[in-house]
Amino acid sequence: MGINLNFTCVDFFPRTNKDQCTTMKYVSLLSLIILFSFGGNNTLIAQNQKEALSLEDVRKWRTHSVSLSDDGNWYTKLYRLIDKPESLEDSTLEDSTDQEFAKYFQEDNQTDILYICSSSAGVTYTIPEGKSPRFSSGSDWIAYKVSPKSENKEDQGAIELKHLSSDFTKRYQSNASYRFLEDKNFFITTDENSLLIYDLDKRREHYIGNIGEFLINKNSANIIYTIVSEDKRGNGIYLYNPESRTTRALETANFNYSNLSWNNDQSELAAFKYTDTDGKIDYDQMSILVLSGVDSENSKSIEYPVNEIEGMPENMVPSASPERGSDGILWSNDENRFFIKIKVSGEEDKPQEEEDYRKENSTVQIWHGKDQKLLSERIMENENKEEEFFDAIFFRNTNTVVQLTSDEIQNLIYSNGADNWAIGTDNRAYISDWDISKNDLYRIDLKSGKKKLIEKAYRSRFSSGLALSPDAEKMILWDGKDYWVYDFNKDSKKNITEGLAVSFVDKDYDKYGFIPDYGFVGWVKDQNAVIVNHKMDMWLLPLDKNSKAKNLTASITSKNPVRFRFENTLFAFEDEIEKRYIDLSESNILYAFNTKTKEAGYYSLKGEKLRKLIYKAGSFSSSRWRNDFVKSKNSDAIIYKFGDYLNYPEAYLSTLDFSKSEKITNTNPQQAHYNWGKRILIDYTNEDGVPLQAVLSIPNTYQKGQKLPMIVYSYEKLSDNLYSYATPYLSGSSVPEMLYVSDGYLFLQPDIHFNVGTPHSDMHECIGAAIDKVIELGYVDEKRIGYEGFSFGGHCGMYISTQENKFAAIAAGAGVSNLVQGFNLDIVWDGSNEQDYYMTGQGRLGTDPTSNIEMFISESAVFNANTMNTPLLLFHGTADKVVQWEHSFGFYSILRYLKKPVVFLSYKGEGHGLRQEGNRLDIQLRLKEYFDHYLKDKEIQKWMIEDLPFPHNKEAESNEKGNRKLPKWK
Repeated sequence: MGINLNFTCVDFFPRTNKDQCTTMKYVSLLSLIILFSFGGNNTLIAQNQKEALSLEDVRKWRTHSVSLSDDGNWYTKLYRLIDKPESLEDSTLEDSTDQEFAKYFQEDNQTDILYICSSSAGVTYTIPEGKSPRFSSGSDWIAYKVSPKSENKEDQGAIELKHLSSDFTKRYQSNASYRFLEDKNFFITTDENSLLIYDLDKRREHYIGNIGEFLINKNSANIIYTIVSEDKRGNGIYLYNPESRTTRALETANFNYSNLSWNNDQSELAAFKYTDTDGKIDYDQMSILVLSGVDSENSKSIEYPVNEIEGMPENMVPSASPERGSDGILWSNDENRFFIKIKVSGEEDKPQEEEDYRKENSTVQIWHGKDQKLLSERIMENENKEEEFFDAIFFRNTNTVVQLTSDEIQNLIYSNGADNWAIGTDNRAYISDWDISKNDLYRIDLKSGKKKLIEKAYRSRFSSGLALSPDAEKMILWDGKDYWVYDFNKDSKKNITEGLAVSFVDKDYDKYGFIPDYGFVGWVKDQNAVIVNHKMDMWLLPLDKNSKAKNLTASITSKNPVRFRFENTLFAFEDEIEKRYIDLSESNILYAFNTKTKEAGYYSLKGEKLRKLIYKAGSFSSSRWRNDFVKSKNSDAIIYKFGDYLNYPEAYLSTLDFSKSEKITNTNPQQAHYNWGKRILIDYTNEDGVPLQAVLSIPNTYQKGQKLPMIVYSYEKLSDNLYSYATPYLSGSSVPEMLYVSDGYLFLQPDIHFNVGTPHSDMHECIGAAIDKVIELGYVDEKRIGYEGFSFGGHCGMYISTQENKFAAIAAGAGVSNLVQGFNLDIVWDGSNEQDYYMTGQGRLGTDPTSNIEMFISESAVFNANTMNTPLLLFHGTADKVVQWEHSFGFYSILRYLKKPVVFLSYKGEGHGLRQEGNRLDIQLRLKEYFDHYLKDKEIQKWMIEDLPFPHNKEAESNEKGNRKLPKWK
């Protein structure tokens, strides 16, 4: 293709003389050369036309979801707005699907349209307002929900069932749940009182009304269900055969039936049978019913009347929960035992209350110093539990019950399907407001119900902190130094890491009171061994002395600081015991992350062989907390996500070897319309010489030699997010990074190194060191630096404002200003106090105010308020149940008394982070105005300097509720 440059100046500029024409001709020629050299959105002209993001623009950002069929031949994709307005009609911002940006979205990437795609041919079906897709196990059908077109609550929307190769579609006006059965033949949808079964092969349906519960055989041979009617006519247990479309009553009577449960081969059935009056069960007429031969014409029944069962604790009865999916009865493998739930009957004798006039005339609550738990915590626990259930075993042969859990044994840890052994935990002697969880561990013989103490005061960060083998014959424990294996049958414990040159103690853990490991992974199939995490590696630990421990990933980590972790550990929750083991004879996918360069990827581990699949600079995740990896069940097809700071993490269709990858989503093409930026990783050290890293985001409009204003945002360690996409969103807590970078700000996210006892001064020190590094690099105007933090970052902002700092302005949301108050007065959402947070949790103080009051005072912003001279913006929700509102008000109050530069934004009714749309818009608008004034010399807003009158009109009342209409802001 040629370009004809034989034009005359007057063709474009008719009012020019000859000399002007010659000059303009060369200028025009040069412009065309530049235009065609750069091309597209990368031209200098296009770059100059790009805009800074505004709050209206932020609302245009989308996310996507994908799913993959079991055979890998079909997939779905669905785009949705990340922050969809609560109501398009009443939204405080314009509809984010305006025509200005319609040009960026093609036919295959529209918002709120479900795309059903062939892996070989692309988009096949488009379903407006489709969502929640599910493929059949045969991969030949798909079901999905179609959202109602109106906001009318009576409009339920619909469920559609589609045959993929023919486009044959069934539609049901329903808001019910739905799923396919595993044998590939049937689809079911169920609401509160009905069940619809659709035969996929014969394309016919069967409807059952007045249904209570139902059980479906894994192979769909039979469906068992109960009928529940108000007059009890027709009540019973029925069997439906979907192949023959025949129904047979297994038992009918004027009783209720609940908690249906198969035995192992699904030839017998158990249920509770009882009568009730106005929902109150008559336990004298209750029995455990067993039906045998349910798949034959001559089923038989056996009943175990509850009032004849021996050993039932006084005032206790079986818990009959008629809710679907409840596990009220579980069969043992030998079928001689039932594991059931029992509860207090509600008819126990209540203690005689003392006759006292104060009972009627006082609202007193008695808080006692000897209480194991705060009264407020006990009140919340009581409000949150309607009934308390306990575990028990019913022995069919002897017609007896043995209670397993109680006030003495609070929790039962077991492996589903393995019914020989369990662990009972008892924390009564160790209940504490501040200490790490401790439990006495009891071995429980599930064949007899007998228990034996095997471990005293076992410490763990979590409720259990131990790993039961899938067959429940062994257990792994961590003692703060070594791993131990406990053998239930031998009643013996053995150290499995003693003598190893490697330590599994997490030396980077910086909180007080607990010494953790790097994490248990799983039990290895056909090997008497387990796999655990090390700092970087995966270790195979044998449970006997005949084999040696092996570092499975040493071939990589010996050369590079790459951290390996299993990509998916959900295998531990599989239904079948054998599937809960790690099979090293098969390929296992490991996620790899370079802790220095932040590169990432996937490796396969088979046996002891490690093979790289994909590894590069970028992020394989659409969030900071997990990776996105979908594998088809019956093929090697996968979908993974990959992106970086410049590119939203898109979905790629590939195979397990990653040899061919096809991008199947295009989520935010409108980004090309805006200024963006780049990130660099910087290295620095704190005063103790600890090496740290920080992420610095730099606008793409930056020119060498410029010194730009900068926002600092901190929250513990953030440098691992170097390649994470900075999604613009309307946050109710933190500043959206790209709202500032797009507008010419630097954005710094530093890592913090903590010591026990000095959390806020550690943050101050590390942030200051990171800023010094940016100053040294020459990017920042050191007189125009701002800080924003929320929650723990808000603590930091409050504290730093009282210290000598490098900030021109600070914004702190929902922070703790007074550590003494926090330790002594704070009560949070569950009624507990915050002493554990301050001593052994994120607060990292490691002691109490009476033991080291000087430290509590020196680390509290309130007690240092007289040295606060940095302009400070505080914001907090009045209903915050995580950090008390009084922390912000208290700091504001003392600063106001001292006539310091502070503004306090108090959001009525909001919790920890603003949720209401109007309030999220409000805080982001004010934060931008605030930093623009102090860091860019823009005009100061009245709300920042004037004593504004409190509004009392209806419009103002609406504003209080978070519904304020904001003007367009560009």
